[in-house]
Amino acid sequence: MKIFSAANPPQAHIVCELLRANGIACEVRGEGIFGLQGEVPFGEASEPHVWLFDIEQAGVAKQLVAQFEQPHSEPSWQCIECGEVNEGQFAMCWQCGSAAEA
Repeated sequence: MKIFSAANPPQAHIVCELLRANGIACEVRGEGIFGLQGEVPFGEASEPHVWLFDIEQAGVAKQLVAQFEQPHSEPSWQCIECGEVNEGQFAMCWQCGSAAEA
């Protein structure tokens, strides 16, 4: 069962790994055709997607996908060590690894 259509293969893999980390068996399908964009018609039917193996896990999987799709409400913050601006959901600076101020 298709549980999530992604904008690109990395997004599909992120969602797939999120589901797997929660004990949900799934795999990414359709990523091979992604590189043919512009050569063949592209739409929802040809987007990379996450395929759920056990339909009984669909309810939990849909909840996890919905949480993934929610925008983050935390404000961005600037690292006091290197000055890099980081998205609010991150506790460490992606540039230098310093922790966000508490």
